[in-house]
Amino acid sequence: MTHHIAESRSGDQGYEPNMGALLARNPELQIERDDYNINVTANYGDQLNAQEVFELFRQHPGADEPTHLYYHFPLCAYICHFCNYVKQLAPSGDKRELYARWTNALIKESRQYLDTIPWVSRARIESFYIGGGTAALLERENLGELLDHVRSRFNLIPDCELNIEGNPDNFCDPARVAALVELGFNRFSIGVQSFTEKVTRFTNRGHDAAMSLSAIQNLKATGFPFNVDMMFGLPHQDLDTVSEDLRTLVELKVPTITIYRLRNADRQAMGIGNRAAWNLPKIRDRLQRDGLFPSLHTTYDMRQRAVECLLGHGYRPSPCGWWSLPGTYPDGNIPRVSRNKWQRFDTMLAFGPGAYGWLTGANRKVVQTHNISDINEYLKHIESTDAPPLAFGRMLDGVQAVATALGFAFKSCQPIEVARFRESYGVELLEEEPYKGVFEDLRSRGLVSISDTAITPTLNGETLHEEIISIYLHDKIGSFAAEVCHKV
Repeated sequence: MTHHIAESRSGDQGYEPNMGALLARNPELQIERDDYNINVTANYGDQLNAQEVFELFRQHPGADEPTHLYYHFPLCAYICHFCNYVKQLAPSGDKRELYARWTNALIKESRQYLDTIPWVSRARIESFYIGGGTAALLERENLGELLDHVRSRFNLIPDCELNIEGNPDNFCDPARVAALVELGFNRFSIGVQSFTEKVTRFTNRGHDAAMSLSAIQNLKATGFPFNVDMMFGLPHQDLDTVSEDLRTLVELKVPTITIYRLRNADRQAMGIGNRAAWNLPKIRDRLQRDGLFPSLHTTYDMRQRAVECLLGHGYRPSPCGWWSLPGTYPDGNIPRVSRNKWQRFDTMLAFGPGAYGWLTGANRKVVQTHNISDINEYLKHIESTDAPPLAFGRMLDGVQAVATALGFAFKSCQPIEVARFRESYGVELLEEEPYKGVFEDLRSRGLVSISDTAITPTLNGETLHEEIISIYLHDKIGSFAAEVCHKV
């Protein structure tokens, strides 16, 4: 794939086929690997204790409003060395009792809200997602029990998008995939990360290329959309292996291909995850000393190769980092889970250890909710008390609420509608500071396009979307404290 092809297919969106040049023009957006932990949720706002969060839950006017439902199952069959999310290695041996215990815990937590807060059962659930950990480890009976609970107690729309995520080893058996479809799952997410055996071995993945290809074929046979997660910036990757990985996927016509840069920040130190093996200083320093981590510029060269391949085969990003074939999804070609969570920033109900959600659409404020992240403590809490396992929350008001909503909207890679922010938050994005100045700066750099009605990320903006969200939207807008800018 040549640079000329990439330019010709995307010139109307201002694509820079030289990632080195793009980074050189935007040095403030260069974030090194060990500091790279972009999270769309905010780390500012007034911190709330668990009781305060629950009271705000009770007061929230969520009945009949569009809502996303998320469950977090934290167990894994193996622990990837790069993973810094809330997870735990499942013990060996018969796991039926353990899986039943976790199924009961997740159901009990959601009942704690359903039984005490009337609007929760009346919220209009448009998308459901069970992740982890490795959600697809759960047996059919566990998933069936959970889905029966969700269908009987929540208000799901008739064509609710039901998502489940797993690894290739969870989807290799056609009968198992067929069972998931029979249960009602109509969208899948599979974490392949790489087809290169040296990479998968070094990162402690529990599958090989043959298993990944088998799983992809099984998911294709369902006729339902699915995404394949791929990473770049990993040890033992190079430009050619990344190119070959993407070429394999586009030739298979995978509906959605997601590309993620390695994040090696210590999320446990930030209180939002578990420490990865590569976060440990001795291991991280040894990998760095041995030259196994690609440089920042090489990492972005890998992304460039991936994007050239995707563009050349007709894929477009929606949301950022999620590249889909035309016609995979309706209304902007974006999965409903992404439309609910990011494009529209609808309320998200999140259950499980370390799960975080948000309440939106009330009084132009945003409430972030955070569960207990310690897995054993979460389970003990659920099984011994009738109180929700909340750890803390955040109240976002004024520019902080707007900045968070803008971060989610930018992530969706859809037009950010000026009228929606006027109606929802009482601000004029194109006329008031700090919004006007921030978006004019991004426009001058070729990272967004601006019309009278919307602000839209360009392909260059999509390339650097996480850095833009962190530095421009969260920092420059979210930390802007001038009283004149508080319209709400």
